[in-house]
Amino acid sequence: MQQTGISSRYSHLHGKVVMKHISRFILALFTLCMGSTLNAQQTYYNVPSSVVTPEGKFYFQANTFLTNTLDRTSINGMYGINKDTEIGANLLHYDYGDSWVGLGFQHRETLTADHNLTIGGTYYLNSNGSYYAYALVTANKLISKAHINGGLYYGNASMFGTSTIGFMAGFDYPVINDKIRIKGEFMTGEHWMNGLNFGAEYAISPVMKAGVGINLVKSNNGPSPFILQLHYAM
Repeated sequence: MQQTGISSRYSHLHGKVVMKHISRFILALFTLCMGSTLNAQQTYYNVPSSVVTPEGKFYFQANTFLTNTLDRTSINGMYGINKDTEIGANLLHYDYGDSWVGLGFQHRETLTADHNLTIGGTYYLNSNGSYYAYALVTANKLISKAHINGGLYYGNASMFGTSTIGFMAGFDYPVINDKIRIKGEFMTGEHWMNGLNFGAEYAISPVMKAGVGINLVKSNNGPSPFILQLHYAM
C-alpha cells in the first residue's frame, strides 16, 4: 500500500512537471508569434502576389474552394531566403481524392522606384510533370498602400489539360485602419484557376489573417466557388 501511494504521488508530481513545461512552451510559442508581423502573401486566391516572405521567416497560407462539395484545398508554405526571394512547397488536394505535391519559388527584382518584376512558378512532383510559371509587373505607387500587379503565366498540358499562356492580375487595398484588406484577381484561360474572384481578409492578430472570397466570373463550365482563406506567419 505504501509503495502504491508513493507511485501515485510520483505520477501526480510528474504530471504537474510535464504540464508546467507544456504551459511554458505554449507561452513561449505565443510570445514568439506575437513578435512577428504578417507582411507576406503568397497568393490573392490563385494569382500570386509580389509580396515576398521576409528573410529567415516562414509563411503559410491555406485556401479552400467550395462548390457543391469541397472542390479543392491548397496549402502553401514559404521560406524567405533573402529580402527578394522565397522558396517553398504546395499541397493541392481535390475532392475526388487526388493530391499533388509541388515545389515553388518566387523572386522580386526592382525595375524602378515605382515598379518591380516578380517571377516564379511551381512544379508538381507527382502529377506527370505539371507546372506553371509567371512573370508579373508590380505598380508600387499607382494607389497608395495597395499591392497591384499583372502579367503573363504559362502552364503545361498536365497542369491545365492543354498548354496555356494567359494573362493574370491581382490587387489588394487596406480599409478600416489596415485591419481589413479588400482584394481581387483575374486569370484568363479554360481551366480550374480561371475567372474573376473578389473578397476581403481580416487581421485577427499581427501573425494571422482570415479571408473570404467569391467567384464572380468563370470562363469554363464548372460551378463558381466560394473561397475560405487563412494566413499565418512566423
